[in-house]
Amino acid sequence: MKKINLVLCLFIILLFITSCNKTFKKEKAEVFIDEIYKCIESGKPYCLIDVRKLNEEYAIGHFKGFINYDIENGSVSEFVYKIESMYSKDKTLFIIDKDGSQVSILKDALKKAGYHKINIYLGGYDELLKANHGDFEIEVGIDNCGC
Repeated sequence: MKKINLVLCLFIILLFITSCNKTFKKEKAEVFIDEIYKCIESGKPYCLIDVRKLNEEYAIGHFKGFINYDIENGSVSEFVYKIESMYSKDKTLFIIDKDGSQVSILKDALKKAGYHKINIYLGGYDELLKANHGDFEIEVGIDNCGC
């Protein structure tokens, strides 16, 4: 019985250690950027997602490497389906939107779908852009949107 309890405790601890759901508040933009670079440098699989409007916002300017899903012209269930069809559940996801209003909803939906490594930024694209001191190149257009 003690062995079972020990194994169960170790499993729970391991689950908490490997789960890396993080919410970055508006004032933590630099920390969010640093977290992306830590993931890139570690060689772990990741995906960068921007859910702003495709033509009105993303096309005008976005961080290079971020794919787009226009959440206002889609739905949360379609978003989850797209992510599930493109990315395995072991990837670390980084999600930004226009103003922080959508990312928490998307994070919750992805958690329900079985993703455990979800990082969201609540400050929105413009705040992240202010904190971007050359960390990410800014692109225009939709050529590499992943949509």
